[in-house]
Amino acid sequence: MPHRLACLALVLPLLLLGAAAADARPGWFGQDDRIRVAYTPRVFHVTNNKDYVDWNHIVAVEFVTPRHVHWDADRSHFGAAVFDNSYGQFSQTIYYGLEWDWKPAWGGQLFWAVSAGIVHGYKEPHEDRLPLNNALGVGLTVVPALGWERDGLGFALSLSGSAVAFRAGWKFGR
Repeated sequence: MPHRLACLALVLPLLLLGAAAADARPGWFGQDDRIRVAYTPRVFHVTNNKDYVDWNHIVAVEFVTPRHVHWDADRSHFGAAVFDNSYGQFSQTIYYGLEWDWKPAWGGQLFWAVSAGIVHGYKEPHEDRLPLNNALGVGLTVVPALGWERDGLGFALSLSGSAVAFRAGWKFGR
């Protein structure tokens, strides 16, 4: 429980920073760059395991920009998240991803995304649950997602291992 309070203490100032960044931009922050904050209360596993926990509380902060893209992507994101993994162990991840606009829908925009990064926090006896996880508990992750966004409000459905997550997020600025 104390790490959840630490997450809130981290996220609240970031929310305020994101709101301020909508108007006051440092030199490295481009005109079309945004800060996105997202939350996923729990994930749903496609396999059954008695060790899985019900609530994961994934909190993510991302820097979203159209400037650092590849493979005809519309934008990229650099992010960090804290969460309880499927086994209830406090974990962290940093990642980079690309997003492609797909088509307009419901007054907003549908998009595809894929992120890749490193994850820390899968420890004994679950250290073998991540690809290339080593003795320090650091492994690799690739997360595809389908999302929708309108006027800063966004939702995404993503797949990570055997878990499906539904996230809600807010992108500061327009």
